[in-house]
Amino acid sequence: MNWFKKKKTCVHCNKNKTRRDFENQPTCGACQTKILISREPTRICPVDGATLLKEHNNEIIIDRCPTCKGVWLDAGEIEAIKEAAKQEGMAVGMVVF
Repeated sequence: MNWFKKKKTCVHCNKNKTRRDFENQPTCGACQTKILISREPTRICPVDGATLLKEHNNEIIIDRCPTCKGVWLDAGEIEAIKEAAKQEGMAVGMVVF
């Protein structure tokens, strides 16, 4: 269980204490999200051809078009949103970013 692990300093920012491990290294949630965003390819909006921007909330990364405001999800992201909503006690169909 994570609660019994001693907090360690994140190896990426060297300031946040965390019980999390990412790729076998202590990594805070903020740094993990930054790493995952940097690994995602640049995507183009299928509606208007604009370059999609990466947004994150609750460690879920979505692609949003700055022009048409469309939101594009990768595989598994809708399930992650539903799970985050359950954990926050929200109705599954009412996730707000």
